[in-house]
Amino acid sequence: MSQLYSMIRGNHIFSKSGTFEGMIAKDAVIEEGVELTLKGMVGGNVVVKPGAALYLKAMVGGCIHNQGGRLHPAT
Repeated sequence: MSQLYSMIRGNHIFSKSGTFEGMIAKDAVIEEGVELTLKGMVGGNVVVKPGAALYLKAMVGGCIHNQGGRLHPAT
């Protein structure tokens, strides 16, 4: 898995598995087949596509839309 540390000023679509630690100003979309650990903050919505897995360790300013993926809260 790759690890990214960043600030993204707009929306972001995750198409590769890994860990993201940072801030996304708007929406985050986790594509099908992606396993992602999300740390930090998302200013907008989080969308989890079918077949995706999200380990959520982040604050979310909007809504979480699970469209058929797996959502795992922080432990």
